[in-house]
Amino acid sequence: MAEGLSIMDSHPMSWTPDDLVNTQDSAGPAQHVTQVGDRGAAEVRNALKKFRELGLSPDAVTQESFPLPTIQAQLTRACIDIHQGRGFSIVRGIDPREYNAEDNMIIFLATSNYIGEQRGIQDKKGTMLTHVTESKIWTTPPEMRHGIHTTTSLASSAWHCDMGADILALHSRSLAETGGNTFVASSWTIYKELAASYPEALETLRHPSWPIQVSGNPPRYIVAPLLHVSEDKILISVDPGRLGLHPATAKTGSESCVPALSPLQLNSLEILSALASKHQYCLDLKQGDMVFINNLSLLHARDSYVDPSDGPGRHFVRLWLRNSKLAWTIPQSMRVPWEAAFGPDGNGFPELEKQYPVKPTPVYKPPKYTAGSAAFVLDDGGDVNNVSS
Repeated sequence: MAEGLSIMDSHPMSWTPDDLVNTQDSAGPAQHVTQVGDRGAAEVRNALKKFRELGLSPDAVTQESFPLPTIQAQLTRACIDIHQGRGFSIVRGIDPREYNAEDNMIIFLATSNYIGEQRGIQDKKGTMLTHVTESKIWTTPPEMRHGIHTTTSLASSAWHCDMGADILALHSRSLAETGGNTFVASSWTIYKELAASYPEALETLRHPSWPIQVSGNPPRYIVAPLLHVSEDKILISVDPGRLGLHPATAKTGSESCVPALSPLQLNSLEILSALASKHQYCLDLKQGDMVFINNLSLLHARDSYVDPSDGPGRHFVRLWLRNSKLAWTIPQSMRVPWEAAFGPDGNGFPELEKQYPVKPTPVYKPPKYTAGSAAFVLDDGGDVNNVSS
C-alpha cells in the first residue's frame, strides 16, 4: 500500500462529493453549514455596537473585544471540523445588507477570529484583506488585472491553494447574476486515486523539485514538493501561476535561472487538475455567507460569472487565518510561503502597520505579475525571506 493511504481510509477529510450530499438533511442545511439563527444575528448586532463604542481599530478585533457567547460553541465546532473533519465550513445567517462596508468588515474579522485568531499579511505593505471582485468603476482592462479581479474562470487548470495560508476565509458580500461558484476538492481523495491509477504523477508531485518563483527582478526561486505526507496528514501547496518562470519575468528577455517545468511535471499538473474537477464539490453560497477552507488540505477554484447590470455584482472579501491551538505543523519544505504570510516564527510582523481596506480601491493599479494567488508576494528588488535559489 502506498504511503499515506492507510491514514485516509476512514478520515472525514477524505470525502467525495456524494459523501457531502448524503450529509444533507432535506429539512435543513448540510452539516458543514452553521446557522447562527435570529439569536446569533442579534448577538452580532449588539457586539458590533459595543465594539464601536470602544473606538477600537480593525486590528483590535478579538474574541475579547467582540464576544459572541451564544454562537461560540457553534463556531468552535466549525473550527474543529475545518482542522480535523471535512476541511471546510460555512457560517450563515448574518445579512450584510443590514450593515455598511466598515461594519461588515468588522463582523467578518470578529467571526473569523473564532476560527483562526492569527491573520496572515497579503502583501509586504501589511494589507490584511483583499476584495475579490470586478468593480464597475475600474477602467483598467481586465487583461491587465489579477485573475481574482476579473469575471473569468479560476477553475480548470487553475485549481490552486492560496500558498502559505492555513485557512482561507471568504465573506460573500454580494453575488453574481450567474456563475461565480466556488468549488473545493479534497487532496486526500485525489491522493488515493493518484496512488491507485497515476503513481508516476504522484511521485512527481511529491518530489521536492518544483520551481516556485518568489521574486521577479532578479528572478529567484525555491524548490519544493506540491504534495506532502506529514504527521498522518496530506498537505498540498500548489498554485500553477507560481510554478516555473513567470511570463512577466520572461518578457524581459534576460536569461533566467528559474527552470521551466518538465513535460512530466506539466502532465502531473494536468492529472491533478482533472482529478480535482472529477471530485469537486460546489459550495452553494448565499449572500452573507462566510466560508472557511482548510487551505493545506483542499484545492479550490471558481467558475466564470456574469454580474447584474445594476448593483455591486460578485464581491467577496478574503482573509488568511491560522489557529495557533489546532494548526497543522508546516513541513520545512513548505515554510517559505507560510513564513511570508505569518512571519518566520508564526507571530506575524509586528513592525508593520496593518492595513484593512474597507472597500475596493477606486483606481485599479495594474500589477506587474498578474498570475497566481500565493500568500507571498512576487515582486522586484529582492528575495522573499532571504531565500536564495
